[in-house]
Amino acid sequence: MKTKAILFDRDGTLGELADKRYPQTLSPYCDIREAFLKIKEKGYFVGILSNQSSVARGTGAGYDFDGEFSRYGADIWKICPHDNADGCDCRKPKSGMLLSAAAALGIPLEECMIVGDRLSDIQCAKNVGARAVLVLTGYGKEEREQVLSLYPETPVLPRFDEILKLL
Repeated sequence: MKTKAILFDRDGTLGELADKRYPQTLSPYCDIREAFLKIKEKGYFVGILSNQSSVARGTGAGYDFDGEFSRYGADIWKICPHDNADGCDCRKPKSGMLLSAAAALGIPLEECMIVGDRLSDIQCAKNVGARAVLVLTGYGKEEREQVLSLYPETPVLPRFDEILKLL
């Protein structure tokens, strides 16, 4: 089936955090808006799915994720504001954010692709039959071996903005 939506993780995928407790310390790996525009010009929806436990812990409270993601030109975005202990169904590797995004876009899960730097991103996609791509930024180099041992068919890219090479 053809991919219609490419959904990116934020931290470690789109950029690096100087301090993981504070979402405002993100330094993008490249011009995210420009990269998203190129992807959208090819006919894909672009979105962001991001675990943000900083909200639950208070260090990300009040941060304007909506403003950030709309500036990038994302079509859709979902954040999980919970901490690991909260037991929600949206925190990756669970697939709640992906399910919600696919429903909002009106597309089947198998037409979604998650691009992320963590095993949890890959599992989020695989749990519901979506495609997944690992990037080697953030934790990607560290988690590559584990991801490929569990999901050997997972494509691996140096950075998120190289996704068009796979499509």
